[in-house]
Amino acid sequence: MYSLKLSQLLKYDNIVIQCHDHPDGDAISSAFGVYSYLKSMGKASRIIYSGFESIKKPNIVNMLDWLNIPIEYVKPGEKMKKPGLLICVDCQYGQGNVTKIAAEAVAVIDHHLQVAEDEKFYFGVIQSHLGSCATLVWDLMRIENFDFAANKNVATALYYGLLTDTNDFSEINHPLDKDMRDALDDIIDKPTLKKLRLCNLTLEELEIAGVAMLRNVNCSSNRYALFQAEFCDPNILGFISDTALQVDTVELCVVYNLREGGAKLSVRSCSREVMASEFAEYITKDVGSGGGHRDKAGGWIQKAEIDALGMSIKKYMESKTAEYFKSYDVIDSANHTLDPAEMTKYKKLPVPKGFVVSSDVFPENTPIMIRTLEGDSNIRSSPDIFLMVGTEGEVYPIYSKKFRSYYTVCNESVSDEYEYEPTIKNELTGETKQLKPLLRFCISVGEAPIFAKPLTRNTKVFTEWNPNGYMYGEPGDYLAIKCEDINDVYIIDEEIFYKTYEQIS
Repeated sequence: MYSLKLSQLLKYDNIVIQCHDHPDGDAISSAFGVYSYLKSMGKASRIIYSGFESIKKPNIVNMLDWLNIPIEYVKPGEKMKKPGLLICVDCQYGQGNVTKIAAEAVAVIDHHLQVAEDEKFYFGVIQSHLGSCATLVWDLMRIENFDFAANKNVATALYYGLLTDTNDFSEINHPLDKDMRDALDDIIDKPTLKKLRLCNLTLEELEIAGVAMLRNVNCSSNRYALFQAEFCDPNILGFISDTALQVDTVELCVVYNLREGGAKLSVRSCSREVMASEFAEYITKDVGSGGGHRDKAGGWIQKAEIDALGMSIKKYMESKTAEYFKSYDVIDSANHTLDPAEMTKYKKLPVPKGFVVSSDVFPENTPIMIRTLEGDSNIRSSPDIFLMVGTEGEVYPIYSKKFRSYYTVCNESVSDEYEYEPTIKNELTGETKQLKPLLRFCISVGEAPIFAKPLTRNTKVFTEWNPNGYMYGEPGDYLAIKCEDINDVYIIDEEIFYKTYEQIS
């Protein structure tokens, strides 16, 4: 799966693990994870960081002390023996936020966007879709069968790294981040974690929050507010946005600050028509990455991408947010004016899909959580509810009556490899199962006709099965209406549409 395995590092001697300058909880926990794996395999290593001053932030100082993390401060320009292997964690070799150290070999383990091609590292792994580097390190350690239960400090550090880099888990988007959170939740030292969470704010940061809230860009017509804060811990951005959202004229709040190489942003929404995760993805598209939950999200914007547009990050944030509210249409399936005569008729192709009866996975009436790239969804297992898995790994429930009307069981199989294989979790016991090994396969019968047309604008559809949330489509995706029910309106991803439908002559 990954281009790097931690076991590949064991052939090196004189190993140094480097965090970015002025490291945060994610960088330190990631370095500690790699250090602990090497130690478990009998391999010695050092953890170092540099920058204009040593660590002073109270939560980081306490983290090092309470979890026994052996990290060393190396002053800029200080001479040190050339490492046989330098492992850069939560950063990339040669970048502006990490002091460059000469080494015989360099590896990178990171979750930020990859650096320009002229600044290559020898080998490594970068997963920019993850919310924290700690998640990547945890997965690499899990592949090597590291015993987290026997190393509570390591588990607690990694958990804290994810927590701090995703603003108290409010900006988690990728299912692998959620998997780590859930896997370590019963292992970590919860009293220590609680103390770390309560020592995160300094008086200086309280002043930063106050100044940011006094200086804002407010749009009363669209009920949003933008706040630019001074450089601070990402959790302070969440503190500001949570506070600002309590203002009676604000339904969407965005707080951001400038950092090395770009800007970190925090998003909060209480608007029915604006999911925080969708807004974060919109504003960071092509210039960074973003995601999260319906109410809380976050993201990162690359300065180099904004510079290429010829504007400042402040100007970009203001213009892009204003543009967002003009960029989409809203359709409510219960009350719409769509005319099927203006759409084209399509039929479903006999494409194999996976399925499993939910009560065959866990006993009937068990509360279960389905985890996919599209997010988590919750149902109760029932012999009347089947779980369908589409060609891209998307999962959706279907009632048995509809299943038998639209599909027939077949002997074909789906060979697709998914970026993340969907899982299903028993919420009573915490037991988790991968869905793919449990699947049987089916193909559609009959035409199951729909009216559809490609979208020309971003569109939000409130469906009949989820009137309080919306499906989001972009130009090229398809707006669809079931021929047998004009109130069954939904959106089909462009790639999935072409794989599963064809036009009826």
